[in-house]
Amino acid sequence: MGVNIQEIPRFVFDELHILIGDKTKEKLFKFVLTEHSTDQKLSFDTYIQDTMNNIFFNNDDVVDLLEIKTNYHRRRQMTKKNWFKQLIKEVDGNNYTPIHEEREVLLKFLERKSADDRLKGALKNIKVPQEFITSRLMEIEEWAKERNERLTDFPYLEKKQKYQIEKAFENDFVCIICDFLKNSPKNWITHRFKDLIENPVFADGKAKLKGNILFDEEQQSTIVYDDYKLSDNRVVRSLVAVNDDEEVQLDKMFLLDDTDSEIIEHVMENRDERFYTEKKIIFDLRPLLTRVYGNTSKKAYELATKRLTKIGRFSIEGRTTGANKDTKTTFLYNLFQEVKVTKEEATGRVYAEVKFSDTLHQQFITKQTVQIYSHLIHRLENRLSKILIYAFQKERLDAFLQGCDMKSNFEYNFFSDRIRFRSKRIDSNLKLIESSLQEFKEAKILVEDYKRIGNGFEIILTPLTESEKADFFISPAKSLIP
Repeated sequence: MGVNIQEIPRFVFDELHILIGDKTKEKLFKFVLTEHSTDQKLSFDTYIQDTMNNIFFNNDDVVDLLEIKTNYHRRRQMTKKNWFKQLIKEVDGNNYTPIHEEREVLLKFLERKSADDRLKGALKNIKVPQEFITSRLMEIEEWAKERNERLTDFPYLEKKQKYQIEKAFENDFVCIICDFLKNSPKNWITHRFKDLIENPVFADGKAKLKGNILFDEEQQSTIVYDDYKLSDNRVVRSLVAVNDDEEVQLDKMFLLDDTDSEIIEHVMENRDERFYTEKKIIFDLRPLLTRVYGNTSKKAYELATKRLTKIGRFSIEGRTTGANKDTKTTFLYNLFQEVKVTKEEATGRVYAEVKFSDTLHQQFITKQTVQIYSHLIHRLENRLSKILIYAFQKERLDAFLQGCDMKSNFEYNFFSDRIRFRSKRIDSNLKLIESSLQEFKEAKILVEDYKRIGNGFEIILTPLTESEKADFFISPAKSLIP
């Protein structure tokens, strides 16, 4: 079924504002939205909404994206070709054309003292009418042939009929929207479970378990575990279940790292209604392989399968010790309850079926998660940034809800409580953190500015945008296309 246009995240329209650009928007208000309200952004968003509603959706289903792009692109190229032919016909017929009119305007301008020598040099052929006309026709012919040139960039657009201009804008906007949507995630907004943010579940790279072994009497299985001490009274334990037919090889047991975090993020991006009802997410492995390994080789399939299986065998336990040294378990859960990787015989495609644990699924249903735009995570390369982005997003959301300042001091403990650093050297880890903060700042993602203060940082997080406020706290943002 199609998705109601109102359920599209508001930030999509922010992105389209940027892609369409000020030049095209100015023309839209000049020629089409001539009776717009004083709020230009609202008028523009309404125009985009109407375009998407009319072109991309119907009462039964969402129209095929590739089909739309193909049809509109063909129509655009044909229109450009026809407009060029029409102009040539008028010139050959010795008619007074927009080119002649343009030349007269330029001649009057060049007669003024304000025209500089550089402009006069660029228009030196204007004195000879035929040279100017030929030159302009050659430029317009190039425009007509170029596949990426917009129809609304026709230099004499204002000479066209109003219905032609309106169709030109619709055509350009549909092509822009199609290009934007073709690589869009299944879900524009992803979720990260708060327990995975507030505890050092993920290491800052590939790290081995230290190799402690215990036997689970209830499950009759061997468990390999590793303790990460946060303070004198707080420990996070990572546990990996070993299959009955496996030999316990401590040198091959690894903790969860930034790659595993990215895989969990990718799985969450592919959720649909089955996740709500059955706790399951089923997805084609190829996009995950391209994202994580950069290829879809047999080796990449094997590595991804091992990663998914490892996550499925992981359990996390957080323990605190009271004043009398008695142990209190603050949480204990596994991430994935089941992981199945199967090959579809008919197509040869490999699909993963992941069933989340009851605990994490319940956290999602009860909104114990942090929301963030999926595309922001895809723009990061630093392995630490891919973990920290959720922590910073949680701080931003909390600060907004509590009416607090976005400028805060983050001591080293803030980071060590959320990332399982492989190195025990604080100075070394602070350098890693600073490198991550620099990436956030340069990419204009969540962090506006920062500076090092002792064993910590003063960080100014970016305020929530109006779109974030609407998408995270007001409107039910869902996927745009199935």
